[in-house]
Amino acid sequence: MPSVVDDLRSSVGLRFWWRTFEGVQDLFAEGHGEEGGADDPLPVKTYRGLPRHVLPEPARTIGDARWSFEAFRAAHPDRAPRRDALDLRTLSALLYWTYGVGRIELGPHAVWPYHRMVASARCFHPVELYVWPARRAGELPAGCYHYHPAHHALTRLRAGGVPDVVRAAAGVRADHGLLVVSAWFRKTAFRYRDYAYRLCAQEAGMTVGNALLTGAALGLRGRVHHRFDDAVVNRALGLDGTEETAFAVIDLAPAGDTEPRPAAVPQRPFPARALTVLQAPHVRTNHSPARTWSGLTALDLAARLTGPGEAISPDRFHRPAPPPDHSLDLAEAEPGPGGVELSAALRARDSGGRMFLPAARPLAAGRLMSALQYALEPVSADHTDGACRPLVDAYVLVLGVDGVRPGLHRLAGGSGSPALVRLPERDWRAVVGMLCDRTPAVNSAKADAVVFLTADRLAGERWFGARGYRVLHQEAGIVAQRISVLAAAAGLSVRVTNGYDDAMVRDLIGVGTAQVPVFTLVMGRRRPTAQYEPQLTW
Repeated sequence: MPSVVDDLRSSVGLRFWWRTFEGVQDLFAEGHGEEGGADDPLPVKTYRGLPRHVLPEPARTIGDARWSFEAFRAAHPDRAPRRDALDLRTLSALLYWTYGVGRIELGPHAVWPYHRMVASARCFHPVELYVWPARRAGELPAGCYHYHPAHHALTRLRAGGVPDVVRAAAGVRADHGLLVVSAWFRKTAFRYRDYAYRLCAQEAGMTVGNALLTGAALGLRGRVHHRFDDAVVNRALGLDGTEETAFAVIDLAPAGDTEPRPAAVPQRPFPARALTVLQAPHVRTNHSPARTWSGLTALDLAARLTGPGEAISPDRFHRPAPPPDHSLDLAEAEPGPGGVELSAALRARDSGGRMFLPAARPLAAGRLMSALQYALEPVSADHTDGACRPLVDAYVLVLGVDGVRPGLHRLAGGSGSPALVRLPERDWRAVVGMLCDRTPAVNSAKADAVVFLTADRLAGERWFGARGYRVLHQEAGIVAQRISVLAAAAGLSVRVTNGYDDAMVRDLIGVGTAQVPVFTLVMGRRRPTAQYEPQLTW
C-alpha cells in the first residue's frame, strides 16, 4: 500500500492539498489549538549554553526602499550603493530591518504585543533567521549564527566559513555569506494545525522579500535559492527537518556584481554526514503532540530535494497578458534616490490594527501607483540564469481611488512599463461582501483597493513537484511584502487576509481551478484608534 508521502508526491495528492489548505473553513472543522495560555510556544527561539554575540545598535536610516528593483537601478545606475564587505554594523542593520522587533503593543488589550518588520498571523512569527558570514565581520568570527530578534543578538552554532558541501548543496557562491530562512512549524501549528503550512510559507516569502529590500538598500545583492539539498542545509543549521526546516537560502554578494550564473542542474545527493551533528539545545515551552498537524509534516517531507534543479520557463506560470486598452499607467514621476527611506517605511508598515476600518475615501491615484509600481519587478532567484518576474499574477480591485472607476484590474508588466489593465465588468460587490463576512475584523467595503495574488498550481507541480506549494507561496510573499512596504511609504496600511471564498475570487478574476488565489491584501488608510503601538527606538 502506498504511503501518505507517496500519495502526496503524486499530482492527485498535491491537488488535494492545494484544495485543503485554501479553505479556512477546513481549519475550524478539524478544531484548533488555544492560545494565550502557559503552553504557548516561546515567541522567540532561544538557545542555551552557546556563545552569544550582542550586535551593535542598528542604523536608523539605511537607504532607499527601491534599490532592489531592476527598473529603479537602471534609472540611476551611478548612484546605487555597493557593499564590498559584510562588516558588523551592516550585518546588524540587515538582520534588524529584515526581521527585528519594530514596535510593541501596550495596554490591557495587547493580545499580540510584539510586532516585527513583516506581517504574521497573530504575531506568531514562525520564521527563524540564520546568518553565515563567509569571513570575519569585525569582531564577529566567521560561522553559522541564529538571530535572536528580541535581544538583537547572534548565537553561534558553528565556527568557520561556509563549507563547500553547503555551497554545493544550495548552489550558492556566498561572497559575503548566506542568510537562511527557516520555518519552525510548532509556533503556528499549535493553533492552526495543518493550515500552518500555508501561513509559514507565506511568512517565509515575506521575510525573504524584506531581506532583499534591506540588503539592496545597504548595497548587497541577494539571490534566492528555493531548491537545495534539505538534508545538508538542515544538518548544517542543526534543524531536525521535521518540526523546523529551511525554506529559503539567500546568497549575499556586493550589489552590482554581474558575474554570470549558470542555471542550476540536477545533482547527486550530497553527503550530509560530512557535517558534524550540532548539539544546540533550545528552550521549549510547548509540548503539544506533533501528530495534530501530521498532514503538514507529511507534505513538507514529500517536498524534499537533493540539490538545485534545472532552469524553469517563467512564462509558463503566467496567464496571457490582457489587451492594453483601458489601462492606467503606473510609471509616474517619483522622487529620486533617497526619496523613499526604507527604515521609515518599515516602521510605518502595519496591518491596520486588530479591527481595520479604513478611513474615508477617495485616495489620490498617485499613492496607489506608488504602492504597486514595483510589485512585479524581477527577482534574482534560482529559477533561471538571472532575474525573472515573480511566479505569480496580481489583480487589483479598485474601490475608492480618485479618478479611477471602481472595478477589477490586472497588474501588467514587471520591469519596464507597469500598468493597471481594466478587466471586463463582473459582480465585484458580492466578493467585497464575502470578504467582510469571512473576516469581520477587516471592513473591506471601506478599503481603497484589494489586491489578489494568484499562482498557477499546475505549473508549480510540473516544475517543482511537491516543492511547488511552498515555492509559489514564497514568491507571492515576496510580492506582498513589496506592496506592504511601498504602501506604508505612501501612508497606507495593508492587511493580509486568508479569509475568503476561493471559488468566488476565481470567478471574479475569470480563471479556472489551476489558478489559485494565494494572498488577499486589503489596502487603506488606518483610522486613529485607542490601540497604542509605540515604535522601538535604539
